[in-house]
Amino acid sequence: MRKILILIFFNLFLFSNLFAQAYKIEGEVVGLEDTEVILAYYFGGKQYAKDTAESKNGKFIFTGNEKLDGGMYLIVLPEQKWFDIIISEQKFKFKTSLNNLVDDMQFTNSKENTPFYSYLSYINSKQKDIAPIREKLKTANGVENKELQKQQEKIDNEVLKYRDKFLANNKNIFFSKIIKSTIDPIIPESPKDKDGNIDETFPFRYYKNHFWDNVDFSDSRILRTPLFFSKMEQYLDKMTAKTPDSLIVSANILVDKSKANDEIFRYVVSHITSKYERSKIMGMDAVFVNMVENYYITKMCPWVDEEQLKKIIERAEKISPNLIGKVSPEFVDIYGRPFMKDLSGKIHTLQSVEADYTLLVFYGPTCGHCKTEIPKIKSTVDSLINLKYDIKTFAVATEFDIEEWKKFIKDKKTEDWINVADISHDDEGNPLASSDWRDKYDIYSTPVVYLLDNKKRIIAKRINYKQFAEIITRK
Repeated sequence: MRKILILIFFNLFLFSNLFAQAYKIEGEVVGLEDTEVILAYYFGGKQYAKDTAESKNGKFIFTGNEKLDGGMYLIVLPEQKWFDIIISEQKFKFKTSLNNLVDDMQFTNSKENTPFYSYLSYINSKQKDIAPIREKLKTANGVENKELQKQQEKIDNEVLKYRDKFLANNKNIFFSKIIKSTIDPIIPESPKDKDGNIDETFPFRYYKNHFWDNVDFSDSRILRTPLFFSKMEQYLDKMTAKTPDSLIVSANILVDKSKANDEIFRYVVSHITSKYERSKIMGMDAVFVNMVENYYITKMCPWVDEEQLKKIIERAEKISPNLIGKVSPEFVDIYGRPFMKDLSGKIHTLQSVEADYTLLVFYGPTCGHCKTEIPKIKSTVDSLINLKYDIKTFAVATEFDIEEWKKFIKDKKTEDWINVADISHDDEGNPLASSDWRDKYDIYSTPVVYLLDNKKRIIAKRINYKQFAEIITRK
């Protein structure tokens, strides 16, 4: 009886281990020394380690208790050698040699990887065929050049025929989706207007409009390939004009397509939001605000916890009033009454400033950086005025000490500026702001400089003395 119980427990132990083994990838690389081998995956333009295994006589096993997310993975060997595998199946074997990783590769129990490596092997052979032709083309001319181009075109056509046949014969594997996503849309002939003139912008517009046609947004495995991130960056950075309005359109198109899969939607929304919140290009914060207003405030991002969501929304609310192109917020209290006063107690408003350009400067009289930068701003403004540019400076002191403020204006010789401050105190003598103007202008450090046009629309913000001079003289 005791032996039977031991046997039952032993069998249960084996069964539990087998059940816990969610993935098992057995590899052998002939010629590989005893070393550590890494299983990594692609994501967001980078590679991340997922698992490690010790190689003994070239053999190693990756195993774990949780299934691997599908996609393209790397087997990383010493001395910067590596090769790709497709993860769809969770248990399979492969064998290859260190000196010929692709051509010697053989798989067992993998319907995905066997055709994948057949394709790679074929492409490798064609690359070897075409490499010497391309090298000769660098110096060839005349008849030789034409002959070499024919040879190159012949090989290119062979590759295209092989690709199309491969896709037809392997419709149900993930690698076929990867290949399809690399195929550019075929651009039809450009239309002509009523006078017979060809629309020269048509090819680019058509290409961009159909850029995503061959990408399956319903399959989250595409995230774990080097391809998706690359295409997304190409779409946003190279195919879209570097203006907030254009980028907002492209971002919304991309997000809309990503709704086909929750994981892809989460990645696309998170990536675009982060990318443009951190952008160093002036005006790109409008894209960030668009993302927050359309996807975060509308509760479409359940993966963001309440505390983080609150911070993201608050950040967008601070940026939104001072986006490029918007009319600069006026300094008024909740009753619409202006409150910025100069040293004599006279109230000033932005809209009352009559000039082609208004330089809106926020500074702290005791701020060390301000003491260095304000004289440079003053000198630059004076130079522009001498060159007959119509520009006035509306300088806002952000601190509450009147004597320090007076001293600063005298020391920096800014008496000809419109110098104002919001200096109020409560009954107990504590500083008191008349409105949330610091939030509206996103003043969390000083100095901060905005450049406004004659309608007080924001032309540029958070710029230095060189930048506003360049903008004005260029205009």
